[in-house]
Amino acid sequence: MNSLPSQPNRITILAFVSFIGFLFLLVVWHSSSSNFGVIFQHSSSSRSGISSSRQRSLQSIQNATLGFERILAINLPERTDHRDGLILAAAVSNLHIERVDGVHGDTILDKVLPPDHPEHIDPARLGSWRAHMNAISRVVENNWTSALILEDDVDWDIRLSSLLTDFALASDTVLSRHDSAALKFRGLSFSHTPVTSPYGDGWDVLWLGHCGMEIADSSSTVIQENDETVPEVRFLLSWDRNEVSPLADYPPHTRLVGKQHEGVCSLAYAVSQAGARGLLNSLGLKRVDNAFDLMLREWCEGIHEDHSHRCVGVLPQLFDHYRPIGPSEIDSDISAPNGGYRSQPFTQNIRWSVRLNMDKLLRGETDYIDQWPDSKV
Repeated sequence: MNSLPSQPNRITILAFVSFIGFLFLLVVWHSSSSNFGVIFQHSSSSRSGISSSRQRSLQSIQNATLGFERILAINLPERTDHRDGLILAAAVSNLHIERVDGVHGDTILDKVLPPDHPEHIDPARLGSWRAHMNAISRVVENNWTSALILEDDVDWDIRLSSLLTDFALASDTVLSRHDSAALKFRGLSFSHTPVTSPYGDGWDVLWLGHCGMEIADSSSTVIQENDETVPEVRFLLSWDRNEVSPLADYPPHTRLVGKQHEGVCSLAYAVSQAGARGLLNSLGLKRVDNAFDLMLREWCEGIHEDHSHRCVGVLPQLFDHYRPIGPSEIDSDISAPNGGYRSQPFTQNIRWSVRLNMDKLLRGETDYIDQWPDSKV
């Protein structure tokens, strides 16, 4: 009669079975999770010379708030279409976004307006201003070190976290210098490790999503060539469809990072705690005399103050408006452009759009749609 396995043999068998079970669960989890979230890294061949301490500081960009303490999104409660679309885009991108209610301007009392304001303000613009102030006020109230503030119709590239890693290296370089040099990304050594943020120390605003911007030549500019996520210049458009992109003077697939100039549209921007306090003091308590994005631009450039603020921009932008199928007048709650019916959705300046690839992302497919493919030579 065969004897029962000895105690050591039983332990070995149990350990082996447990290990096989763990591998099985890991495979099942990986297979299922690919349908619910994606972190796709594009390979930046020009990213080299990064110190180990700097690499560690960049790791937080891979988290659910992209290296900021919070991500906030402004959404009018009745725009459930915008809310649902943003929730889904955040889910497949493994992002955690908190909502800030949009505001109707006709609910704002005259007595709460800053002293410097015109006699009449368009209610839609007034509501937009107050919603942005509410988001910025939340940053100050909670003493968050930083927050990324989004409008609810934004879109981004599937490779966002990797793009932001490159941006962080470039923005820290810009913030660390005090000259107006043009610097090639490929030739930089990234040994400096910022203390307060992976994006650098001492910044007030990072203007990451806009509908038009220039990079000021009064400070250093980082030039990143051969960025496969940048569309050809013929596809790069701003709010002024007749304007030639500033990138037309650079090689194809170039991205610039430097001091923002003439920014338009505040669809995605990050504020530091210091920046949020400054904005709340200036635009919340002292003046509301223009559309919020133009006031943000003026604040950055020090138009109404005796000094400018440290606002870093990127061109082309990393976030842009998603335009779905339907009448164009549904696009904005501030203005209602009459461009007729749109039969094809698009997002300007973004190649692997999360919104346009939603079906593929949900199915776990990776043959993504490139809405702005390169010309065939």
